[in-house]
Amino acid sequence: MFASLLPASRNGRVIACGAAVDAIAVGMFLAAATLYFVGIVGIPAVAVGGALTAANVLGLLSPAPFGALAGRIGALPVYVGLTLVRAAGFVSYAFVEEYVGYFAVTCLITAATRAAMPLLQVIVGELEPEDQRTRTMASLRAVSNVGMTAGFLLAAVIQAAGSEAAFVALFAFNGAAFVAVALLIAGAGRSAGLRTSLRKSPPSSPGKGRTTAAGTGGPSPYRDRRFVTAALANSVLLLNDSILFILVPLWMTQQAGLPGGASSVVLAVNTVLTVVLQVYVARFAQGVAKALRLLRLACLPLVLSCVLFAAADGQGVVVALVAVVLAVVALTVGENLHAVAAWELSYEMAHPRSRPQYLSLFSMGMSAQLIVGPFLMTAFVLPAGTVGWLVVALLFVAATAAFSIAARASGERAAPPAPVVPTTVSSPS
Repeated sequence: MFASLLPASRNGRVIACGAAVDAIAVGMFLAAATLYFVGIVGIPAVAVGGALTAANVLGLLSPAPFGALAGRIGALPVYVGLTLVRAAGFVSYAFVEEYVGYFAVTCLITAATRAAMPLLQVIVGELEPEDQRTRTMASLRAVSNVGMTAGFLLAAVIQAAGSEAAFVALFAFNGAAFVAVALLIAGAGRSAGLRTSLRKSPPSSPGKGRTTAAGTGGPSPYRDRRFVTAALANSVLLLNDSILFILVPLWMTQQAGLPGGASSVVLAVNTVLTVVLQVYVARFAQGVAKALRLLRLACLPLVLSCVLFAAADGQGVVVALVAVVLAVVALTVGENLHAVAAWELSYEMAHPRSRPQYLSLFSMGMSAQLIVGPFLMTAFVLPAGTVGWLVVALLFVAATAAFSIAARASGERAAPPAPVVPTTVSSPS
């Protein structure tokens, strides 16, 4: 089954291997690192939270300058450089002894991570044939989910040891892991003829069905109102992430009688369904028209999940448990449909000569959601109950409509004019 999740091409599989290593390293870190910095280094938990908030704000801004740099020298060398920065950052954690060091390294790693994310999509577009591009992105997400889960499990070994040496070994492992990721992606790009150095050289001719490498001289995405609208709408649709990981666990603790570990079970349901659905769904998103249909379809299960949560609020244990499982299934289906549609639409809407800049702007929606989403869920939706869920449902509908209108208008603008068929006028006899 795992082989069916992988991309079809050799380069795609190499990138997927890098994504798996990346996810394992991040999963181990997320599951174990806070215990080290709070319990061993002695940084207060509130201070850790403050550093993460500041890092997320910086991560919101970092894609723009690195996207512009990638537009000038190529996405591949910038991505490789950012990955090596991440490697150095994780190794640096082993030498952190006070809050200032933790704050600086956390901001550095977060900024590099967020800036690198959209560049990987550009690289995939340059390496893969057009009909495989979105499927490969779906494969990367599925593989990353498997890798993240493996990382969570491996972190249990570090947590069980509990010693400073065990955590230092974790940081060293992560440093080596990201060096390996950089080498894998650089190797895939080199085999396809992409630039891997900082030299300004003309991009090589793409293979059949591949997109040309991004160059210079393209328009700014910030002046493209349709694309900015799509990016803003996408950030609203990404609230499904905060619903799943912030709101659902808190909501379940307020429902009397639900088992204590139920939230972990429903999160596991989300992970398994994502691995199963992501690659399958990608086949239905080739081209703007199909991706638009998928985007509109995604709105239905997202809204349904909100309605189910609203209906289950304050009900009995059995009703609440059944409703939350169905709601998480619906939320997961909507999340996967939206993700695949967003990859295809953002790539197609981006100007070919400014693709790194365009996709960097589009990726800022995730960082914005990570900053605004948790606050919105805890300060408004959770205390508002049924009304809060219905407001989120309306936000999903409005965002889907705005995204669809912007994407359709952008597609019509980019469509080539219909060829003029000459008519033959017969001369009078």
